[in-house]
Amino acid sequence: MFKIKSEPTFPATITIIGQGREQKLALVFRHRIRTEYADLLQAVAKGEKTVEDAVLEVVESWEADAELSRDTLVQLDEQQPGACWAILMGYQSALAVARKGN
Repeated sequence: MFKIKSEPTFPATITIIGQGREQKLALVFRHRIRTEYADLLQAVAKGEKTVEDAVLEVVESWEADAELSRDTLVQLDEQQPGACWAILMGYQSALAVARKGN
């Protein structure tokens, strides 16, 4: 049976390219409805939330060499500028529904 309501979390793998390398990052995202995600992005755009705080709202866990925390995300963006935005955009891509061909 087709389910209307999404599961509360879902796994995804995103690719982050930078610093001369391409890395896969496995994550478990927290599902947010479309309007909640739009509100989150708007809060970041208005400076009401940092991009790191936004990532913490949508990522439940990840497979990386450091625990998921605000400090680690700040360090990640210092080492690989734009990585937190890449995670947020990866969330958006993973959240979007796509039709699978027959």
